[in-house]
Amino acid sequence: MAVISLVAGCSAGALAAGALVTVLNDYRATHRHVAVEVIEKAAIVANVTWQGESGVRHSAWVRHPLDHISDDHARIWLDREGHPAPRPPGPTEITFGFLLSGLLTGWSAWLTLSRLRLLRHWWVAKKAVRKLDAQWRDLINEHRSPPDAPQ
Repeated sequence: MAVISLVAGCSAGALAAGALVTVLNDYRATHRHVAVEVIEKAAIVANVTWQGESGVRHSAWVRHPLDHISDDHARIWLDREGHPAPRPPGPTEITFGFLLSGLLTGWSAWLTLSRLRLLRHWWVAKKAVRKLDAQWRDLINEHRSPPDAPQ
């Protein structure tokens, strides 16, 4: 039972990690990583500027955490239109996805298998009790005289 749960958990984790890596590759195909100059930092956002592919200077507010290159330079992701985009899933998120899906799937498999085992034990016990009850009734009926029999 534990081996089946472990195999199910590892399989689910591998599938989840594979899906997250595919998402990461698709993201990298449609987005680009650019260096920006950090103009102003606030509590959870920062004002940054960068030069676009056409040479036009752009400015935007982006969310922290920034991938800092130096104190006043960082890297951000841009979508196809050149707008700031959230960063893609990193190794931490992929590992967490693997562990979380593996753990939940393995636990669910173990729980299901243990409940099926309990159900089987209940069914076998119920069948044995029915058989014992039938044997007991046969034994009682053998030693009892019929109600119409003279005594």
